[in-house]
Amino acid sequence: MRGRKLRTTLVAAATVPVLFIATGCATLPTNTEPHALGTFEQRPDTVLDQAPADGMEPDLLLREFFAASANPTGNFEVARKYLTKEMGEAWKPSESTLVLDTFEISSRATTETNKRLYSVTGRIIGTLEPGGAFTPAHRGYEATMELVQENGQWRLSNLPNDVVVDRTDMRNHYEPRNLYFYDSTGQRLIADRRWVFSRVSSIGSALLAMLVDGPSDRIAPAITPTLPKDSTTVAYTGMKDGVYEFTGLAGADEQTRARFAAQIAWTLQGAGEVGPYQVSADGTGLLGDSLDVTTDEFESLNPVPVAEDGPDLYTLSNGTVSAVTDLDSVAPTKVERVAGLSSLGNISQIDIGDDGLYAAAVNVDDEHQSLVVGTLGGNSREVLVAGSLTRPSLEPDHSGAWVVEDGKRVMRAMRSPATGEVVVNEVELTLPDTISTTPVQGRNSEGAEEGATGEITVLRLSRTGARVAMVIDGHLVVGVVERREDGKRAIVNTVKYAADLDGSAVSADWQPDGSLLVGTSNRQAPIVRVDQDGFATTTLPSGNIGGPVVAVGANSEMMYITDSKVIMRMPTTTRDSLNWREVPGLQGVRAAPVLPKP
Repeated sequence: MRGRKLRTTLVAAATVPVLFIATGCATLPTNTEPHALGTFEQRPDTVLDQAPADGMEPDLLLREFFAASANPTGNFEVARKYLTKEMGEAWKPSESTLVLDTFEISSRATTETNKRLYSVTGRIIGTLEPGGAFTPAHRGYEATMELVQENGQWRLSNLPNDVVVDRTDMRNHYEPRNLYFYDSTGQRLIADRRWVFSRVSSIGSALLAMLVDGPSDRIAPAITPTLPKDSTTVAYTGMKDGVYEFTGLAGADEQTRARFAAQIAWTLQGAGEVGPYQVSADGTGLLGDSLDVTTDEFESLNPVPVAEDGPDLYTLSNGTVSAVTDLDSVAPTKVERVAGLSSLGNISQIDIGDDGLYAAAVNVDDEHQSLVVGTLGGNSREVLVAGSLTRPSLEPDHSGAWVVEDGKRVMRAMRSPATGEVVVNEVELTLPDTISTTPVQGRNSEGAEEGATGEITVLRLSRTGARVAMVIDGHLVVGVVERREDGKRAIVNTVKYAADLDGSAVSADWQPDGSLLVGTSNRQAPIVRVDQDGFATTTLPSGNIGGPVVAVGANSEMMYITDSKVIMRMPTTTRDSLNWREVPGLQGVRAAPVLPKP
């Protein structure tokens, strides 16, 4: 009974009017030269714990220094053992860690027999910020390292204050986990991915300390604080006898405590910690007399929602939307045309929610498209006409839809709770410099920055609405949705992801776990998975894919793609086969997948 009461308290904190639309979307587009000593390779784990061995050659010692830099404990105590005494005292490691894909160590000429110079070069893929947040970056790295002999052993005597690790060492010695914070409406938990050094005594404790510190700078514009404004008084003091202990919450009301408890429970469960979790606040239970906190009490805030109604799948082919049911049952799969959309005309792209609300781009004539919103089998209305429209993307409460007009302007259609009328506003967009292209000629309005606009062919809101993924001139760009005081939205903190795709991205959509499924025109990697924070791009099996992959979609069980031939699928959890399978009932059919959005 307490669980029900708490859930009611949480949801009642913020009520948002439901508008006219919902999820699912689809589109179907018809001096001496340096001597190279080799690349940096994975080092044994013992390097993280011990001093360099006696008699170690200078190039090997330099490699092991970088490996030891993956251990941040004690202000890089182990890494300092590779430095001279003077340098060890003077070295001030930067707060951010540079993560390189790989790097190469090359010797440089020197006339001093007791000194060695090395040039270290590589490609930076991002930075690991204080608190474990990773931010992608795309630039080169170059530094000169000096080694001298001290007490008969080679040691680093001069180096920059950069902390540098390679991607392999970070993956081997850090674990990605999610913290959960409330979105701008206060109704949903959104993930803030962090990397935690795997040798901490308790991953759970490390995460809870980060949770109290608040969201990372990048996702912060989309977050509503849970703790009191003077949250500096709230502290995580550690785990004692199996109890996670907090202080500074004595003055917090029941609702604040319940909302904070939900964050704790989902963060710990996501980290693999087994509940129930015992949590105290200032010596008493966080939620009443009991110390126990579980996710069962906050199931309505599950960060990975599942579609509750509607068919297994919708498809869009030749302007017609069909519903696919009984996909994995004993009964034959049914593919039936959605009659309620027949009056709209030729639908080029659509997004459908599990409640039957939809937003669709409809061809008006050879030169124009309209954005139409409504309910399946119910009323609909035209809210925007443009030369071209991207596939619409519904907000998580299905109260609004986003679309890109003429490849340049991000538009948001939202029904006014006061009048019932649909209001369309431009969403301010700031793009990273790496995506800047020729400005829109003759336009310099609010929301359009000259020199910072490209051809936006895909725009997809995340399931929480806190992030947005875009394909701009073939590049994958991810931003954060900020809610302004006037109620309008802006896309901020945009970062280019998956630079190795080299402008070949064609389609993209979010997966339930927060990662991105991206279709490309690259024959070697036609379909890839991109981490939520952009850390890694993983090529998925592609044995029978005939690129480009022009449409993608996923739910918690299955991934769907459309290549140059047909619509196909593959389970999200298995990679045993190199080949994708055609969708039952749709063999030989080229259709775009439209997954009902929760």
